[in-house]
Amino acid sequence: MIDFTHVGDFSWRYFCYNLYLKFFHNHLYYRKMYVINRENIPDKGKPVLIIYNHQNGLSDPLNILYMFDDFRQPVFIARGDIFKKDRVAKILRFLKILPTFRSRDGGVSDIKYNMTSFSIAAKVLNDGGTLVIAPEAQHQQGHYLGSFKKGFPRIAFAAEEMADFKLDLQILPVNIHYKDYYNARSEVVLTVGEPFGCTEFAENFKTDPNIAYRLLNEKARTRLKAITPDIEAYEDYYQEIDLLRQMWVKPRLQKKGLSSSYFPNYPAEEVTLLQDIATMQQQKPQEFSELMQITREYVDELQKLNLRDWIIGRKAGWAKVLLYTIVAVLLFPLFLFGLVSNILPFEFPALFRKKIKDRQLHSSFNFVGGMVSFTVYYLLVLAIAWIVSKSFLCALGCVFAMIVSFFIFYAYKKALIKLKALWRYYKLQHAGQTKQAEKLKEELVAFNA
Repeated sequence: MIDFTHVGDFSWRYFCYNLYLKFFHNHLYYRKMYVINRENIPDKGKPVLIIYNHQNGLSDPLNILYMFDDFRQPVFIARGDIFKKDRVAKILRFLKILPTFRSRDGGVSDIKYNMTSFSIAAKVLNDGGTLVIAPEAQHQQGHYLGSFKKGFPRIAFAAEEMADFKLDLQILPVNIHYKDYYNARSEVVLTVGEPFGCTEFAENFKTDPNIAYRLLNEKARTRLKAITPDIEAYEDYYQEIDLLRQMWVKPRLQKKGLSSSYFPNYPAEEVTLLQDIATMQQQKPQEFSELMQITREYVDELQKLNLRDWIIGRKAGWAKVLLYTIVAVLLFPLFLFGLVSNILPFEFPALFRKKIKDRQLHSSFNFVGGMVSFTVYYLLVLAIAWIVSKSFLCALGCVFAMIVSFFIFYAYKKALIKLKALWRYYKLQHAGQTKQAEKLKEELVAFNA
């Protein structure tokens, strides 16, 4: 195992590498990234342990990394099985990622390395650094919090113990909320909760560490859950509740006079919505059962029609469908230019993504693969165009046109998917096959009124 002792030290190479990566992440891959309650982030130099809801592979820690505007270099905790090869471990060390081991990843023998990792992590915090860990120790397949493992509280108490419980460690909960898990050019919101400490459990730790770990986990989970839309309690109704979450938030925001096009308004309203549904389940169980039955029937109808909720109930007259089709035909040459110019780097990540069964890792491959493929591709085009034209400005203009055409191509591609859905809905509607779905949606809307 290679030495990670200095993983928390400031690195100029890492700083330069992150300048480009942050630009690609915040402005190219995501259309917009928001940080809510930024004032809750402790100042640089204050020991901070960040915990977050883990749903989306590498995308989650990248969003945490690039929410800071003070150029700090957080150290991340990751599962130890990916550190097995020294070559890979050195890259991960450069990226400021520290391993912790779970018995299910590589055997009980690897657990002995955790004491070293926890000691290094505690030192990072005692040096005034920022440490980031997913307390669930794995990503979840949906909008819910998993159980918290012991790794997070062990590090917190190890850091405080190293300072004789005078460190004043700040534990910072952060909720990451995606508009779209899998595709680029979407939006993401990070909601920063209020920081809290763990010294109130110091005496518990001194007498029985396991009790202290449990108490801190309970407190931390409560704090993170308060800012996280969590459907965990509805194990038997996850699909139904998730659909209602998507259907009901927009009209609820509009009713409150809040913008439904401003994505940062969504996470807090979704938390409130789920709390209201929980209240209905407790106080009006018959009404809740009826709601779940209607929602289940609606889900079945959507699957049968091969349609999504957003299109049900829309006015899909022939004039509207025809107008959208004409516009699509007129803009097709621009789409074609963007397609031809960018198809190679665009499809490159798919070569690796198709081999990954866990869909929650797909966005990670889209981001990393896209960053590498588009960067290399555009640099090659720039070099070739420069050689052929013998003019750097001409070559730069060529690359700029290709970059602009990519955004046109990608927007057109998404619009074309919606146009195909509109045509399908128009045909099914005129065949009388959408009446049941429309009726069920009206009933669900009435529940939310």
